[in-house]
Amino acid sequence: MENKTNTFQEFVKPILVLVCICFVVTLALAFTYGVTKPVIDENTLKAANEARNELLPAAKGEFKQYNGDMYVLEAKKVYVTEVFDATNGSGMVVTAMSNSYGGMLTAMIGIDKDGAITNVKVTNHADTAGVGTKAQTPEHLGQYKSLKALGSENIKSDNTVKYVTGASVSSGAIHKAVYAALEQYKSMGGVQ
Repeated sequence: MENKTNTFQEFVKPILVLVCICFVVTLALAFTYGVTKPVIDENTLKAANEARNELLPAAKGEFKQYNGDMYVLEAKKVYVTEVFDATNGSGMVVTAMSNSYGGMLTAMIGIDKDGAITNVKVTNHADTAGVGTKAQTPEHLGQYKSLKALGSENIKSDNTVKYVTGASVSSGAIHKAVYAALEQYKSMGGVQ
């Protein structure tokens, strides 16, 4: 009888205690997720809307999401993820992903009703601070303003904009994202 008690005390009881702890922690995490997810989603949407307004001020904060086909330049490397048309017809904001030095880079590109770029903003990246991020400066991104087309999908072959020396991969990733956005605009036949 003593042997069964020792086995229970040494093996079964610790396992039961750990299972109970895991169960309680899982419930606590699920509850926390349930409470914080709506707040996180609301803040994410608010930040995206602020960026859209910054990229296309003429929209005056009113956008509707486009649900058609999204342009893909290179599968899993360069592609459009979402398009929001200004409800007043002033343009659109295109979000594109592009493979950069540190991984995938997300850029938002404003395009007016005439097909000209109004602004470019990098919203997420994993590039090296101080090196790859040199391609994200307002001076570099400002080169794209008012362009309706790019000479090439490859920044090194394109005479319309210059890449940042030392950050050529990051410059190229941004360039391809902008190229994909312009192609998305064309494939949609302009603003819807």
